[in-house]
Amino acid sequence: MPDDAQEPKELPTNLPPWVSAHYDSDGILYIVDQFQANMRWPGVRVESWAFKALSPSERLYQQSRAFLHAAKVLCEDAGEIGHDLDWPQANVCYYCLHLATELFLKACLELIDKEPNKKNHEIADLLKRYRSLLPSDEFQWPTPWSLSAKDLNQFFGYEAYTGVDRTPDQLYRYGSDKSGTASAGIQSFTPGYLFNYMGYLEDRWSGIWIRISSSHKL
Repeated sequence: MPDDAQEPKELPTNLPPWVSAHYDSDGILYIVDQFQANMRWPGVRVESWAFKALSPSERLYQQSRAFLHAAKVLCEDAGEIGHDLDWPQANVCYYCLHLATELFLKACLELIDKEPNKKNHEIADLLKRYRSLLPSDEFQWPTPWSLSAKDLNQFFGYEAYTGVDRTPDQLYRYGSDKSGTASAGIQSFTPGYLFNYMGYLEDRWSGIWIRISSSHKL
């Protein structure tokens, strides 16, 4: 070691959790992370190792449950707001519920279908395949998206649903199409009704998943 070299200073150990110390060319560098200061739920943490080890169908199922729970929490919060409730809050509830429904159907199809169409995001199409594989009443449940815009347009005999109204996930996510054109229709949101419906789905989907996973290897 050269004569003018200095022993590195010992790093301090009594720092608060939002400050870390590291050796730098000029000495000790202190890094402050403001978001670690006064954190709620100290010590609470989760990593994705166990989730990554699950089967594809089980991952989809757990994701569907997480989005359904998120939708229910958001719906309860929306209901508590009362008359100050605005439409963007309704939109995010519908978006999470729509995504939860898509993921649950894909989880079931991933488990029981030999060739699931993973690129299809249309709930009505996924539901048709689901019902063809699980036709008995014990596997059924209602959803507002059982008919697609294409199905409804064929029923009415004209293009009743156009633009962003053809794709509910885009409607709930952005509120308009790529050109900024809003929905041609008027949607409605009743938090108390939707909250009860999602509570029903939690129980219904859980029972269905137990039945089909017991007869198909995860």
